[in-house]
Amino acid sequence: MVNHPIALRAAHVDDAERIASLHTESWRRTYRGMMTDEFLDGGALENRRSVWRQRLGAPAANQYVCIAHEGGETIAFICAFADHDPVWGSYIDNLHVVYGRHRHGVGRALMRSAAEWLCRVHPERGVYVWVMEGNAAARTFYERLGATNGGTIDLEDPGGGHAPNCRYVWARPDLLLGG
Repeated sequence: MVNHPIALRAAHVDDAERIASLHTESWRRTYRGMMTDEFLDGGALENRRSVWRQRLGAPAANQYVCIAHEGGETIAFICAFADHDPVWGSYIDNLHVVYGRHRHGVGRALMRSAAEWLCRVHPERGVYVWVMEGNAAARTFYERLGATNGGTIDLEDPGGGHAPNCRYVWARPDLLLGG
């Protein structure tokens, strides 16, 4: 196996299909039992295609989408929205890493890139991410990055299901940088 360096770059509209596929596969692997099988096995891919075509085709001014690639393959992505909520601040909307690259620092590198961007655009605002309560691995990941659980509520997912979600929070984006 040849090891290629991991590179980060801003996503563009041509990445929509790759991001949608990675996003869907991540949901199917991680959220089985938390989201409906009917949605995961049926409409999830088309749902994610629609979302990513829109987001990358007509990006919001406060949107940040970065992908990690290795040897020409997209292996992870992050999406953040600066100053998204008047109370909680900036929002990490998605962070997904292909399963075979978990625990290799890819997610941490993408979180760092988003934190650096947020430090430039809204350094004084908090940062938050929703994590399904049943996603223990993600909860541990964010806790290791210094987030605290700001509370759990029931949220509807894109497939029409409901699950308890924890809001993990940081007081400022620089805290994601160790600082």
